[in-house]
Amino acid sequence: MGSPFDILIDQHRELEERLERLASGGEPDELRGLTAELLALLRLHSRLEERCLYPVMAGVEGRESCREQTEDHLTMRELMAELEELPSGHSEWQARLLTLEDLAVAHFQEEENARLPQLMTALDSLSLDDLRRDLSATWDELLSRPQVAQVAGEAPLLESLHWDG
Repeated sequence: MGSPFDILIDQHRELEERLERLASGGEPDELRGLTAELLALLRLHSRLEERCLYPVMAGVEGRESCREQTEDHLTMRELMAELEELPSGHSEWQARLLTLEDLAVAHFQEEENARLPQLMTALDSLSLDDLRRDLSATWDELLSRPQVAQVAGEAPLLESLHWDG
């Protein structure tokens, strides 16, 4: 059995590939569809981290460290909302996409190179197994929800963070 964080790391790679595909350009209609898919997956991934990873991270690293990660998510959500509002392929749209890509990749690298290894060291095997199960079950739950086209601002900005749970 691999790391409890394999699900997150696999999602990071998929999101990076989708961001790269969008950045390479295309027809506006194609870009619109690819953008919608990317943003839906990025929102689900963010919710997964906010529900499962960040409460554990706050317990190990402290709330302030976790707040830095949630600030990245808030900034990404703002960029996603702007991408939905701008015409696909437009120069402003492209600028927002590249900014989102840079932020997301830096966020993923920070998690994979610093945060996740620290959690692997700090948590005992039982806690890591619990976290693996929680990540998997929560991801399945998120995927099972009816996927409705989200209008910017319709969903809460952040999942409810349970600092003391």
